[in-house]
Amino acid sequence: MLSFLLDEQISPKIAKHINQKSPKIPIFSIHTWQNGHYLGVADETILQGAAIAKLTLVTYDQKTIPPILVEWGQGNINHAGVIFIDYSSISPSNFGGLVKAIVWLWKTQNKSNWQNRIVYLQPN
Repeated sequence: MLSFLLDEQISPKIAKHINQKSPKIPIFSIHTWQNGHYLGVADETILQGAAIAKLTLVTYDQKTIPPILVEWGQGNINHAGVIFIDYSSISPSNFGGLVKAIVWLWKTQNKSNWQNRIVYLQPN
């Protein structure tokens, strides 16, 4: 089942809003997940922790995450999926748009296999 881990660029309020709106959706903010242990750590460490917990990372980081995914793919290292968000399609300050798009994605894709899957979140 699809479960989300929101990275540092996404307000923890998004996870709270989604939990209130759709409590069945497993979603965590990196700000509070594992007592904030993953705040400020290397992207590889976050991806490893997310993979162990079977959490798909939701991120705006299209600069440093893609090269890691390429390297991992070449090395046959698995991850639990990554959902990229583009600043021009859904702004980080657009809480309503983020909540709506994440909820829609979960409702339509929660039973899919997310191992090594990469998706761009689309506004709804």
